[in-house]
Amino acid sequence: MIEKTPPVKGRALLGGEAIGFDKATGIGSVRYVPDKELMNPAGRVLGGYLSAMLDDVAGLATWYAGGGRMFTTAQMSTSFLRGAKLDEPIIGESTLTSHGKRQAFAEATLSRESDGRVIAKATLVQTFLD
Repeated sequence: MIEKTPPVKGRALLGGEAIGFDKATGIGSVRYVPDKELMNPAGRVLGGYLSAMLDDVAGLATWYAGGGRMFTTAQMSTSFLRGAKLDEPIIGESTLTSHGKRQAFAEATLSRESDGRVIAKATLVQTFLD
C-alpha cells in the first residue's frame, strides 16, 4: 500500500512531488522536474540541488519506516554519476537499511525517469531528535 505524504515546501522548491511511501517494500519515492533556477552554468542541475533531492527523498523512508519520529541528517555521502538536464524528470527512491533508538541509516538514488539510469546516489545517517 502506498501512503500519500504531506506537501513539503523544500521539495516544491526542488520541483518535486511525492509519489509516496510503499509500506510493503519500505521504499519512499519522489518525482522531481528541475527548472532553470536549479541549473549550473553548464546547463545541468547543480550538485547541491541533487544532494538536497537525495536528502529529501531519504527523509520519506526515515520518517515512515522509522515510525514518524523527528530527525535530522547527521552525515551524508553522495556520488554523482551523470548530469541531470533542465525539465528532465527524475525519480528519487529511498529505503532504510537499518535503524535503532538514536539513528537510522538510509540509502537514496536519483534516476532518469526516461531510461532508469542512475544520476546520483547517497548513503545517509539520520539522528532521531527525541
